[in-house]
Amino acid sequence: MYTAQPSSTIREEATMSNPSIAWQRLQAGNQHFHATSRSRQKAATRDQSPLAVVFRCADDRTASEAVFGQSWGSLMDISNWGHVIDTGVLATVEYAVDKLKTPLIVILGHENSSAMEASLEAWNNVNIPEGATRAVIEHAMFSLARQDASISNADELAAAHTVHTGVSLLQKSAALAKAVDSGQSAIVCLVRDADGGLRVCATFGDVAENEAPLLECV
Repeated sequence: MYTAQPSSTIREEATMSNPSIAWQRLQAGNQHFHATSRSRQKAATRDQSPLAVVFRCADDRTASEAVFGQSWGSLMDISNWGHVIDTGVLATVEYAVDKLKTPLIVILGHENSSAMEASLEAWNNVNIPEGATRAVIEHAMFSLARQDASISNADELAAAHTVHTGVSLLQKSAALAKAVDSGQSAIVCLVRDADGGLRVCATFGDVAENEAPLLECV
């Protein structure tokens, strides 16, 4: 049975897919940002060192500051689809740790990840896509191959993949491995569930889990 969509819904979908209207919305938002951001920028530049560098998946639309309850500008975000560690990602993390003395690297995965769903489907069907997507699928397949136990769903893969990504950072960068070994920095691998809760999958370095963690209200 076909159910007609309300005209307002149809207009909204058409608006979202129109490049000119999308650009107009961004411009209007920038005018508001420009008018209100000076005080925020002053607060953010008091301390040039980010609290953490967060390597997150691009299909998670929740901002890192919102996930962790931190102030605007206090985190350095790196984002791509499927946590692929390319030269740009590696250079950015090394810059944050080496030059900005950022004490924490967070690998942030999430449930219902389209990248993990696509990777698990490719693994089960033995069908690796062509093009740039191939790099994402292959990177996640390495996480599958590292597991002794079988992974049955995308959420389990997301957890394993954040751990594999943390290990890969240490393997690919001597500078990061040295910073973690010396206690200058540490890596925490997390998965965010649909309700916003965080599950720690692995830690590398000196990271103490407090029974009553400090909560920063902003």
